[in-house]
Amino acid sequence: MGKKIFDSGSTWALYRDQGKYVLQDSTFDSDPPPNQLVIFGSNIKSGDIYINDEIFNNLSLDPLGFPLNQVLMILLLSRCKGVMLHACGIDDKGYGYLFLGNSGHGKSTIARLWSENQATVLNDDRIIVREKNGELFMYGTPWPGDFKEVSSKGLPIRKLFFLRHGEKNSAALKNGAEAVLMLLTRCFPPIWDKKGMEYTMDLCHRIVQNIPCYEFSFEPDRKIVDFVRNI
Repeated sequence: MGKKIFDSGSTWALYRDQGKYVLQDSTFDSDPPPNQLVIFGSNIKSGDIYINDEIFNNLSLDPLGFPLNQVLMILLLSRCKGVMLHACGIDDKGYGYLFLGNSGHGKSTIARLWSENQATVLNDDRIIVREKNGELFMYGTPWPGDFKEVSSKGLPIRKLFFLRHGEKNSAALKNGAEAVLMLLTRCFPPIWDKKGMEYTMDLCHRIVQNIPCYEFSFEPDRKIVDFVRNI
């Protein structure tokens, strides 16, 4: 089955075989065998999905459910189309705030507090960033965390915040290599693809160069909304 180029170690694996990608929801040497398999060309524009008969008979099945859907999105974005981030995106009446953090850093809390202040939450866990006419836009995805409201609307990013736990509201400006590293550790990089990684690195540099970035700690109450607006 070709060469294994990445294995998540638990939920999915990616292979390369005769110029094609093979993506599945577990490793080939697993027992029982994988329930789903996707084979697609190097341009990732089309492919075939194979599903275990027993699973296929379940009418509620999403043929591109987790993790295949998100892995495919990462692959597509790595073709110089963008990057997916661990982030909460907020549309504050046309002003875009992006809050980045890993699990437990407070993204869903941010989403709830901003929604109570008449802002639109694009997503509290998965955000896509793309370049459009020389400007960096963020978009919601269908894959939320604890805050279930999502929006596919896109808007320019005006400020970016790296979330961390703290005892008071504070924001410290970050830039250069430090900010790039903080961004990379909160994204979904295509680490199996050299060209994809080069593009992702370059995009992270452009994000940091063009958008004010802050390390941000906050108290979980509505005061943070005014605090952020006044930065």
